[in-house]
Amino acid sequence: MFSSFILDASTVVNGAASKSAGGATGGGMNPFVMVALYCVVIFAVFYIFSIKPQKKKEKEQNDMRNSIKVGDSVLLSTGFYGKVVDVTAECYIIEFGTNKGIRIPVVKNAVYAVKEPNLTNKVEEEPVPEKKPLFGGFKKKSSSSDEDINEK
Repeated sequence: MFSSFILDASTVVNGAASKSAGGATGGGMNPFVMVALYCVVIFAVFYIFSIKPQKKKEKEQNDMRNSIKVGDSVLLSTGFYGKVVDVTAECYIIEFGTNKGIRIPVVKNAVYAVKEPNLTNKVEEEPVPEKKPLFGGFKKKSSSSDEDINEK
């Protein structure tokens, strides 16, 4: 009787132990859930680094195109400079060159920037944008000892 009780107790204990051990080691996540989670993460990274900046740039271009008025000098995506003489619903009427008779309608999407042409032989130097730290840290300030050395 006592031996049958120990045998029954060991079976119950071993059965419970194998179930809990199996749940901890072999349970894991469903492979379908892992693949779906992986796809969501990849799409999120793709959206953050590719789609979002492109939409921001596109919005800035549309704002610039909507702010163009008569008399502005514009640069077209083809490389031509011109002056806007009229604005319609879907295009700009642009004068090209020094001859005031050449007026061509151009769709609004063809305007690249509001910019005056450089008619001199001097090369324009574009300002160098300030570099920002990768994780938003503070810029390193030069120490006073470096300034003292440079002054001497």
